[in-house]
Amino acid sequence: MDSSHPSHPEFWNSRFASGQIPWDFGGVPATLQEYLRRKPKGSNPSARSSVLIPGCGSGYEIKAFAEAGFDVTAIDLAPAAVERARQHVGPALAKQIIQGDFFFHDFPAASFDIIYERTFICSLLPERRKAYRDRVASLLKYRGFLLGYFYYQKPVVEAGPPFGFAWGTADELFARHFLLGKDEAVADSLPVFAGHERWQEWHRTSYCG
Repeated sequence: MDSSHPSHPEFWNSRFASGQIPWDFGGVPATLQEYLRRKPKGSNPSARSSVLIPGCGSGYEIKAFAEAGFDVTAIDLAPAAVERARQHVGPALAKQIIQGDFFFHDFPAASFDIIYERTFICSLLPERRKAYRDRVASLLKYRGFLLGYFYYQKPVVEAGPPFGFAWGTADELFARHFLLGKDEAVADSLPVFAGHERWQEWHRTSYCG
């Protein structure tokens, strides 16, 4: 596969290595900060404490989840992204970051309470969204959550990434395994996403067909 194609690891690795990352927020977005403030800590046995961050990029949120009491695992395909993330989180959390493919890494089924979404699904070609949904559903525990930031803009494949959702298509995609519990506009989006980003909390249902 051509390394200029967004499905090729080198497409992303070269951008992180050169700093061409307009999707990099540079910190922890406000809505996630608020979510972490209001959630129970991971030390509570009834809390949803295990978190997976696919396509973690520079990894700012890893430390935020850990400091809020959650057990965090992060993964990224690009070696340069993993290196950046490990530098940001420091040695204590560096081992929690995996260089690998979210779709094929050997995670046990139903092993996470939360999967955090931030600019990962919009990096995937629209044709890969069903595979993303099914992978997330298989890794989440019953009543777990897919939560984070979703980009709503009719996708133009030739112009992406990012590849947005046309209105209504996310509902069609996720309804097979999820119920939407929260949906709100994002006030601190980066310019590339401004006016088209939503914070959403999708609740994993028991349907597994």
